[in-house]
Amino acid sequence: MRLRIVLPKVNPEAITAPTRCAYPDCGGRKFHLRQEVSKPLRDTAYQQMQVHRYQCLRCVCTFRVYPEGTSRAQTSQRVKGLAVMLYLLGLSYGAVSLALDGLGISLCKSRVYDAVQEAAKRVPGLKRDQVFAGVQTPALGADLTSVSCKGVSLPLGITVDPVSGLALTIDAAFRRRCQEPLGLD
Repeated sequence: MRLRIVLPKVNPEAITAPTRCAYPDCGGRKFHLRQEVSKPLRDTAYQQMQVHRYQCLRCVCTFRVYPEGTSRAQTSQRVKGLAVMLYLLGLSYGAVSLALDGLGISLCKSRVYDAVQEAAKRVPGLKRDQVFAGVQTPALGADLTSVSCKGVSLPLGITVDPVSGLALTIDAAFRRRCQEPLGLD
């Protein structure tokens, strides 16, 4: 089985000028660029984006136009797609959050849940069971989680037997260079 996932592209310079007013009852087609606003962005490559604010010359209302791969949310479509992909591959919401944090992208598990639910609304049948239906390969299961120990968050890696579901190992996640537990800076 080959699963092909294409993550959305993010291009902060690609802002398409509007052709119709954002308000449905207006129908205006001429606009004035009022302002360029800098907005923070959670993405693998970009930390912020420029958003254009336009004013409709017909109804005098203003609205924003976002670059390709972004929306009014602070998280880019690429990061949301990456979160959904990791979840569909078997990671829990918390493990997806920790994996993204390891890539330098801060996304809490409730935002991961929101991204998965948003994708499920757009793609019917987007469930782990249906994506991997008929594929049954015994494999060692692994997951990441964190526990609080004396007020310090300690990341743990857990491996699970695929047949019985019993936990085989529980290991503290360490950095390679200094052998200190992650999160103890």
